[in-house]
Amino acid sequence: MAALNENTRIADIVLQNYNQVLLLEHFSIPLLVQGKTVKEVCEENEINPQLYLYFVELFNGHEPANKYVVEKDDAETLIKFLRNSHKFYIDEKIPKIKSYVNQICEGSTTSGTKLVAEFTRDYIEELRDHFSYEDKTVFPYVSALCHGQDYKGEYSIKKYKNHHNNVDSKLNDLKELLVKYLYFNDETHLRRKFLCCLFEMEYDLRIHSHIEDEILIPLVEKLEKADEDNVSNPKHGDISHFTQRELDVIKCLVMGKSNKEVADTLNISIHTVVSHRKNISDKLGIKSLAALTIYAILNGIVTIESLEDGISKK
Repeated sequence: MAALNENTRIADIVLQNYNQVLLLEHFSIPLLVQGKTVKEVCEENEINPQLYLYFVELFNGHEPANKYVVEKDDAETLIKFLRNSHKFYIDEKIPKIKSYVNQICEGSTTSGTKLVAEFTRDYIEELRDHFSYEDKTVFPYVSALCHGQDYKGEYSIKKYKNHHNNVDSKLNDLKELLVKYLYFNDETHLRRKFLCCLFEMEYDLRIHSHIEDEILIPLVEKLEKADEDNVSNPKHGDISHFTQRELDVIKCLVMGKSNKEVADTLNISIHTVVSHRKNISDKLGIKSLAALTIYAILNGIVTIESLEDGISKK
C-alpha cells in the first residue's frame, strides 16, 4: 500500500489488515466506513487525523517513522480509546480465555492444567485491578488536569509511572506452556483456538501499553510541568490561581495595611493572614510590597485611584 495520509480511504486500510477493525472499535467508530477518507472519518469523530494515522501504524505492527507530538486537546481522545480497550478486554477477551481454560480443565486434571488454571485466574485478577485503577484514578486525574480542575489528593503521573507494569508480557508465559509443555486431549483443536485468542489479545495489549508509555505519560508530564510553571510564574492577566480570600489579602496589603489591620478588616486571625501572605509569595515569587502592588495594578486587582484614595484617608 502507498504511504498513508489523510486522504487515504479507511476501507483500504482495514482490508489490508484486520487488526484495524479493533482500532476502529477502540475509537467507537462504526465499521461501515463506506468510501470515507481518514480525514472525513476523523472529523466526524473529533479525532486528530495525524493521531489516527499514528495508531494505524501501530496496529499494522510498525514503529511509526515520526513520533506523534500529542497535545492537550488529544487527551480525551486517548482516554476514550483506552477505556474502550478495557471494555473490550473485560467483556470479550477475558470471558473467552476463562472459557478455554475451563474446557481444558474439564478434559484433564493433571498438575499442568491446574497450574494453567491458577496462573490464568491470577492474571485475570491482575488485569481487572490494572484497568480499574486506570479507569477510576489515572484517567479522571488526566481529564481534570486538562480542564484546569483540582483533583482529590496529591496525585501525580509519577505515582502511576512508578507502579505501571505492561500487562501483555505474562501472556507469553501462557503461550509457552500451551506450545511446549501442556498435555491434554485436543480433538476439538482447542489449543489452536486458545493460542489465537492469546496472540490477538497480546498484540492489542502491547499497543495499549505503548500508547500509555509513549503517549499518555509524556503528555501528562508535560501538562504537570506547565501547571507547575503557571503556579510559580503566573502570567499577567491571569489571577485564577488565587482564591478570593487571597485576593482580599492582596488588596489590603497594597493599601498599606499591617497584618493586624488585614486580620481585623477580613475578620480572620493574624496567623491566617501570615499563611495567606506566604501562599501569595510562593505563587508569585514576589517578596517586596512594591512588586506586589505593581502586580495588583497590572492585573486589575486594584486601581491606582483606589490606592491614592486609601493613602489619603490614612
